[in-house]
Amino acid sequence: MHKYTTTFEFEIKACENIAGINVSKANIENLRSLIPTSVDLEKNIDLMGVAFNAAVVNEFNKNGDGIDTKTAIESVQQFIHKPTNIEHNKKKVVGHIVNAGFSDYSDSTVLINVDENEKDPFNIALGAVVYKTVDREFFDMLENSTDPKNTMYNTISASWEIGFSEYSIAIGSKNLKDAEIISDPEKVSEMKGMLRSFGGKGMTEDGRPVYRLITGNVYPLGIGFTMKPAANVKGLISNEYEKDNNMEEDEESEKEESMSNSNQRQAKHLQKISDKISQNLKNTVNNTKIMDLETLLSELKDSLAEKKFSEEAVAGMTSTFAEAIKQKDDEYQASLEAAEKEKAEIAAAREELQNSVESIKEELKVAQERIGDFESEKRAEEAIARFNTRMEEIDSIYDLEESDSAFIAEKIKGLDDAEESFASFKDELAVFWASKNKEAKAKIEDEIKARVEAEIEKRLTTAEASEITEEVVAEEVDVEQALENAEATDTVLPNNNEAQASKTTLKEKFAAAFSRDNILG
Repeated sequence: MHKYTTTFEFEIKACENIAGINVSKANIENLRSLIPTSVDLEKNIDLMGVAFNAAVVNEFNKNGDGIDTKTAIESVQQFIHKPTNIEHNKKKVVGHIVNAGFSDYSDSTVLINVDENEKDPFNIALGAVVYKTVDREFFDMLENSTDPKNTMYNTISASWEIGFSEYSIAIGSKNLKDAEIISDPEKVSEMKGMLRSFGGKGMTEDGRPVYRLITGNVYPLGIGFTMKPAANVKGLISNEYEKDNNMEEDEESEKEESMSNSNQRQAKHLQKISDKISQNLKNTVNNTKIMDLETLLSELKDSLAEKKFSEEAVAGMTSTFAEAIKQKDDEYQASLEAAEKEKAEIAAAREELQNSVESIKEELKVAQERIGDFESEKRAEEAIARFNTRMEEIDSIYDLEESDSAFIAEKIKGLDDAEESFASFKDELAVFWASKNKEAKAKIEDEIKARVEAEIEKRLTTAEASEITEEVVAEEVDVEQALENAEATDTVLPNNNEAQASKTTLKEKFAAAFSRDNILG
C-alpha cells in the first residue's frame, strides 16, 4: 500500500492574490464537456453532474506538494469511480468521479493530448456526479456555488487526495521547471525535515523554498469538496446552471444607473454645448478653389471662337462674364472673411467654454472626493462594527483555535453587508464545523461525565457486596497500582464510624483510579 497521503488543505483567503499565488480566473465553463453524459441527469433527478479543476501539474501547491507531467499521465485515469466527499472526510461521501482528463492552465480548455515532456503548468480536470439524497443541505450549498447569480457562487472548490510512497526534493521555485531537483535518497532524508509535511517551514536555511515532488506509483484516492483548496484552482460548474455572458454588461449597466442625477445633467449639458460648436464648424464656408480669372477668360474665348461667334460678340460676352465672375469672386472673398471671423469667434468661445468646463470639472472632482472620503469613512466604521458583531456571534457558537479565527475573519471580511450573505455563511459553517459547536461539545462532555460517575457507583457497589476493604481488583483498571503511591495517614477513626469511613475512602479510591479513557475504552 502507499506510505504517505496528502489531502492538500490550507487556510483560504478572501482575495484573488494569496502570498504570490494568483487565483486562476480561467473560464471553467470550458470544462462543461467533462460533465458526465453517460448518466441521464434529466431522468436521475437525484443526481447533479459537475466538472472542475482538481489540481495543477508542474506547480507546487500551498502544502508544498506537486507532481510532474509523467506522473499525472500515468495516474489520472485512476481517479475514475473514486469517491467525492466533504472536506476530505471519508465518512461523508456525497458522490463519485466519472470522467478524468486535463485542461489548459490559462483558460481551462480541455486538452486532448498532453506531451510527456511538457514542463509548463496545466490542470487535472474531473467530472463527477453528486448525490442529492445523501446530504441534502450540502447538495443545496454545492448547487448554489455553481449558480453565477447566487451570492455563494464559486465558494466551493475541489481538492484532490492521493497516496504515494516515494518523493524527491525540489528547491528554489514553485514552478517545477525552474526548481532544482534532489533525488539522492541520503540527501532527501537529510532535507525532509524542512518540508511542511514533516513539520518544517518549507524553507532552507538560506531562505529558498523547499517542496516535495511526488514520484513513483501514485494512488488517487478521490477528491474533497472544500472551501479551501490547496492548489491554484477555484469553483465548479454543473449541469444545472450555465454562466450568463451578459452578466458583465448588466453589472456595467447597474453602475451607470447608480450615477447621481446631478452628474448626469451636467454631462448632458456639456455634451449639448460641444455638439453645437461642432455643428457650427461643419457649416463653415468650403474652401473652394477659384480658378485664375485670366485663365478662365482665355478658355471662354477659345470656346466661343470654336462656336464661330464674331469677335465683337466674343468680346462682349467675355466682358460680361468677367464682370459676373469678379462680382462673384468679391462675394466669395467676403464670405471667406466672414467665415474666418466666425471661425475665430467660435474658436474663442470654444476656448472660453473649455476653460469653464475644466473649472467645473475640477470643482466637481473636489466635491466628489470629499463626498467619497466621507462615505468611505462611514462605510469603514459600519464595516468594522458589522465585522466585530459577526465575529462575536461566530465565537459564541464555536470553540475556535487561532487558525480557525483567522480563517473566519478573512471570510467575514469578504462578505457584503447583506444579512442574507452572513446567514448563508453561518449555514455553511454549521455543516463543515458541526464538531466545533460549543453547545454540542458541552453536551458530549456532560454525557461522558455521567457515564464516569455511573461506572464508579457500579464498581463501588460491587466492591461493597464482595466485602473487599483494602484491595480492589478491577478487570480494566489496576487499582492496586493506582493506590500504591497513596500517602499514608495517622488519623484514627472512631469504631462506630468505621463503616462510613471505609465507604467514603473506597469511593474516593475508585474515583482516583478511574479515568475517562478507562470508561470509554
